[in-house]
Amino acid sequence: MSKVLLAFAIALSATSAFAQTHTLREGDQVDGVVAVVGKHPILKSNIDAQLQLMLVQSGRNGSVTPDSVAIIRKQILQSEIDQKVLLVKAEQDSNISVSETEIDEQLGERIKTYERQFGSRAEMEKAFGKSVADIQASPELRERAREQIYIEKLRGSRFSKPPVVSRRDVQEFYLAYKDSLPSVGEQVELATLVKLIKAKPGEDVRIKALAKKLVDSLRNGSNFSDFAKRYSIHSTGANGGDLGGPYPRGTFIADFEAAAFKLKIGEISDPVETDQGTHIIKLLERKGEEIRVAQILLKASASGEDDDNARRMILQVRDSILNGADFNRMARLHSDDQETRENGGYLGKINLSELGPEQRGVIDSMKTDEVSRPMKISFSKTVTGYQIVKLLRRITSHKPTVESDYRELEYAATQWKQLKTFQKFVADARKEVYVEIR
Repeated sequence: MSKVLLAFAIALSATSAFAQTHTLREGDQVDGVVAVVGKHPILKSNIDAQLQLMLVQSGRNGSVTPDSVAIIRKQILQSEIDQKVLLVKAEQDSNISVSETEIDEQLGERIKTYERQFGSRAEMEKAFGKSVADIQASPELRERAREQIYIEKLRGSRFSKPPVVSRRDVQEFYLAYKDSLPSVGEQVELATLVKLIKAKPGEDVRIKALAKKLVDSLRNGSNFSDFAKRYSIHSTGANGGDLGGPYPRGTFIADFEAAAFKLKIGEISDPVETDQGTHIIKLLERKGEEIRVAQILLKASASGEDDDNARRMILQVRDSILNGADFNRMARLHSDDQETRENGGYLGKINLSELGPEQRGVIDSMKTDEVSRPMKISFSKTVTGYQIVKLLRRITSHKPTVESDYRELEYAATQWKQLKTFQKFVADARKEVYVEIR
């Protein structure tokens, strides 16, 4: 199903950041303008650049018929008009703004993408005819990035909640696309039991005491950014703890988000405990129901002894299961995985291709109802532990059906319904925005 989902994801966000864009100003030459949307022109050079990039990336450069080129060019133009319509709607929303920092961050990510696409930084610079520094400073690309951030924020504010999908919606999606849906690869249905590697209780007490001291110091004028660089274990610590954004509700872990939305701008939270550790939050900016925050993340560090304890505990649980204890019951009693514990450890169907090398190696050799040996797993950058799995059944590669693959089809149908809702929004917006095709 991954190819189907990828196709919908691409359809939701398709646009080329390689092309140039301009805002029409008095005195500008408009000979190359092929369309105007609101105050924003679309230049022929823009369409040409996107067409050329598309052909190069697909390996079809020089081998496409004139008729095909005309069709592709028309598709690019219509997509570009849609983007400009969305930009106009975003600019009309007084709650949406874009900072230079956000533009820098997006250009940085784009440059990484370009490097992967072209194979190396040197090839990327050759394709652009510019150095990385010149690319980042390019007014055309910075304007393009600004537009894309505006559009992303518009989508986030209007379409942050996925649509409700009924069984009828899933059936409709399946009937419309069943002939083109790719086969589902080989899968396994698993149950899991996890023991996290946790620091000894005394270390937790020390971290909590440190968090309280830091909060007191921050509220008395200490610099949050300096403390984040010194104490935070999160990757954003080096940048002063700024998590970027602003982000809408539903972006963060529940307890973190509840504390963050209670803050006033510039205010420091009390320590907040989550599975990730102890958070100290500062509200940097708020726009309606979107916030931008910085954090200091503290976490008790586990020792080799703590690692040994976690492994010993999961081995004891596994021995009990091998001696007749029910896996589901043991998962409810002993698993540290909150998402699966209440369901007796049921993990669901997993594509073999999505498993890590160690997991794949272990599961490939297992028989149905067999329980694996403990595997050491990194659940995040800061959370590790040991996992055992029970193989419930193997599922051979097959064409998807509603009966056997409902969850996967439901997810794809959600993307499909969201796409249709978005397309209707764009179509309605086109009626409200001045569009002239020349």
